[in-house]
Amino acid sequence: MPDRLPEVEYDERETVRRVPASKDYIISFKGRLWQVPRASRGERLAIRPLTADGRYGVVFAAYQIASIDLAKPESVGEVSGHVSAMSPG
Repeated sequence: MPDRLPEVEYDERETVRRVPASKDYIISFKGRLWQVPRASRGERLAIRPLTADGRYGVVFAAYQIASIDLAKPESVGEVSGHVSAMSPG
């Protein structure tokens, strides 16, 4: 297992943010600050529109890890955890 995963590449047309590696795991989007899942510190994330009504998915590689709803003032909504094929046990 590598110490660090290779950097994820996203389409050049996508909105991409790097999460600070510091204790603050916050990104800016549409003039607001959004707290993202702690595990994403130091990683690059893509923000993709989900619907026309201001909802966006926060994506790491091919996996949506959170969502942004511009109609709500709070931080991102975390995507419910599902056991994936790559999860142990």
